[in-house]
Amino acid sequence: MTPFPKYEAQESQAIYLVNVVHVDAGQQDAALDILRSAVTYVARTYPSFAWSRLLKSIDGKTVINQALWHDQAEFESLFEDCEFNSRYLRLKETGSWEFHLYRVTDYIPSAFAPDEALLQEAKS
Repeated sequence: MTPFPKYEAQESQAIYLVNVVHVDAGQQDAALDILRSAVTYVARTYPSFAWSRLLKSIDGKTVINQALWHDQAEFESLFEDCEFNSRYLRLKETGSWEFHLYRVTDYIPSAFAPDEALLQEAKS
């Protein structure tokens, strides 16, 4: 798994997508496969797409696509893209979903996370 990137100040202007899929019984893996297909297409087609994390709930009831975009208009254009829709709308086979777009309001790192300056100092 690729490490999650460190928070950077410019992310405060980024658009975060949180897409929650409420899956029918036994459909969690199918929903993940559909999202993988759609997100892989997006990743190679849309320059303002930065990354996505696909999450699956431990109870088997939901899947989440969390993604970072740099341009809201480009994100919204997805729904006019026939190739994207042919992949994404297959989610109907697995359950229902809703998504919302967000901006960061606060970033609160762990008090136990190593300080970057101390890590660099230790390497010297």
